[in-house]
Amino acid sequence: MSDLNLSICSPLAEYLDEDSGSNTLAQRPASLEGKVVGLLPNWRPSAVDLLRTVGTVISERCRTRAVVLEQAVSEVPMNTSRLLDALNEKLADLAARVDVVVTASGD
Repeated sequence: MSDLNLSICSPLAEYLDEDSGSNTLAQRPASLEGKVVGLLPNWRPSAVDLLRTVGTVISERCRTRAVVLEQAVSEVPMNTSRLLDALNEKLADLAARVDVVVTASGD
């Protein structure tokens, strides 16, 4: 019988704000109580439904001030390589109005 060689990769991210080195991510709040939480879906079909459910749970359990669902753009600009440029203004506006953002990719 031959030996089986198997590699397993963990889907868990190493969060940069937990790394002891330098980072550019904002610190996570200790609580969501009294915070405005922004929900930012990507363009995958189920992302909005997923985030609506997450938003409901967050608002029920965390006593947030508000939960807002934002769609940064209605469609991905496929013919240009300037996706981030197109999103910059809308994302800056969202960041100015919320304390925390949750994003999701749903299929």
